[in-house]
Amino acid sequence: MIVDDERINVALITSYLSETYDIIAASNGEDALKIVKTESPDLILLDVVMPGMDGFEVCKIIKQDYKLDFIPIIMLTALTSRNDHQKGIEVGADDFLKKPADKFELNEKIRALLRIKEQHDSLLTDRNKAYEYLDCVGVLIAVLDKNYKLIHINKKGADILGYKRENIINRDWLDLFVAETYVEHVKSKYDKLLKKGKSNSPEYHEYPIMTLTRKERLFRWYDSVRTDEEHNITSILISGEDITEKRKDEIKLMEYANKLKHSNDLKDLFTDVLRHDLLNPAGLIKSFTEILEEKNPSDEQKRIIDNIKKSNLKLIELIEDAAHLAKLESMEEMVFVRTELGPIIRDTIESFTPEIEHKGIKVDMLSGISYPVLANPMIQGVFSNLLSNAIKYSPDSTIIRIKVDDVGDKWKVNITDQGDGIPDKDKAAVFDRFNRLHKDNIKGNGIGLAIVKRITDLHGESVGVNDNPEGKGSIFWFTLKKAQK
Repeated sequence: MIVDDERINVALITSYLSETYDIIAASNGEDALKIVKTESPDLILLDVVMPGMDGFEVCKIIKQDYKLDFIPIIMLTALTSRNDHQKGIEVGADDFLKKPADKFELNEKIRALLRIKEQHDSLLTDRNKAYEYLDCVGVLIAVLDKNYKLIHINKKGADILGYKRENIINRDWLDLFVAETYVEHVKSKYDKLLKKGKSNSPEYHEYPIMTLTRKERLFRWYDSVRTDEEHNITSILISGEDITEKRKDEIKLMEYANKLKHSNDLKDLFTDVLRHDLLNPAGLIKSFTEILEEKNPSDEQKRIIDNIKKSNLKLIELIEDAAHLAKLESMEEMVFVRTELGPIIRDTIESFTPEIEHKGIKVDMLSGISYPVLANPMIQGVFSNLLSNAIKYSPDSTIIRIKVDDVGDKWKVNITDQGDGIPDKDKAAVFDRFNRLHKDNIKGNGIGLAIVKRITDLHGESVGVNDNPEGKGSIFWFTLKKAQK
């Protein structure tokens, strides 16, 4: 851009440069300033003596505008005094040429200043890309000078604080943003960081900051120093993550953990009560009913004693099952050994012989084929509970079938009864004691099947229930891993 009120001077310089550069011109200072803001020229050749605003004033205005201050300005002047030269330096001129300009000297000065501007523009582009990246990250990133004034902050940080960036640049970080009770603590941290010299790793600490609305937010900060080429510290780079909600959640989680521990303590206490304090009176009731049976009671008394015995046996079974489930719930893993399914199933059936004979039920059991599995001895509790339920809820004189299927690397055990069955909508809840508390259409207290589920879970196996395809009833099944022969 050429700024000169003499047309002949503009024409002469244009003839020197037009083959290499695009030329725009202005004949006075006011027009020059308007064109500079719209065209952003790469270099300005500026006459000093012009009507109205002279070249010194034009140069000063351009150099005071941060968006224009790095446009190189060569002042063209017939003035040669030392004072004029000094005045040009003071207003920010980059170089001087005496009129009339020599073509060779003019070209050399322009090339030199444009090389410098090109390097500046490249650095500016890299800086802007870095700032754009910082604006995209989800944490507050800022730069403080050695007096702890804010010299840069990313968009996210300004948004968190509630300010526009231009309104907080060059403001004191400690005074404006740090909560008053933490100012001395934070200043001490930053003072030590500046004294360390070059920092090898970021400094981590926490302190709250105040937003525009004076709302306090807790941040976790990572601080490091910035240095120049001689490794002198120039500023502090701080990045902060808002952990206000996270800290609230941590406190809630800690409170919940304490409540959970208290709940577990109560659960352990209740389990001990089940095993000892409740089981002992139930045992005494059982003993007293046996004594009463020996006293030649009347028929009515026998009926009452028999009802007491049955109710007490149910109570003892419930207490023992609840204690057993509590023990299983506290277990996290089991030891597995190689064992045979056949003997386990036959022993379980034999233990229920009185109940089976009483109801006239036939148990169609598996053949003598070998079924080696990897299991814990507690697996017998699965057979026992499933067979007990099948007997309990099957009509008299019906058949219970026990079958083992080969399903690849596992055995699938099926226990089929001819009872009332389980509705499809309740099948998913039948093994969950807590989901069954109000299921009126599901028989039993649910503890036995909860024990079955827990033992199979500890084995890493599956358990379920299907409808009996042959008619009424259900098929309860579970899987076990085969043992290598």
